[in-house]
Amino acid sequence: MKANTRKRKTAVKDAAAFAFSFNGARFANKNELVAGNVTFTIAAVEFDANGGFTGDSRWKVTVRRDDTGAFEIITLPSNPKRDAQMQAAAKHIEAKDAIANVRLAKSGKAFYFREARGT
Repeated sequence: MKANTRKRKTAVKDAAAFAFSFNGARFANKNELVAGNVTFTIAAVEFDANGGFTGDSRWKVTVRRDDTGAFEIITLPSNPKRDAQMQAAAKHIEAKDAIANVRLAKSGKAFYFREARGT
């Protein structure tokens, strides 16, 4: 008595029909965004309490890149000045619309948003 009468080829073919895919926003490479001088639109701002890799609170900012149209997530650590800026940005997005014409900049080890000029 055979335990499995199904041919191996058919099992492999069935398995090959499935593929993992991810259509959501991916985490951005911040250094790439700075080096490429990429402009984007901030679509959403969310506070992620204790959500960082080390358990630190951070801001998750969903952006749509102007060059590719892809959505990416930029994470920035929480601090009092940034908290105030990100809360204001979240209120603006909720009341009006996304924030367009933005670039990511870097000073030392710190990343921050700035208005894209000259584009």
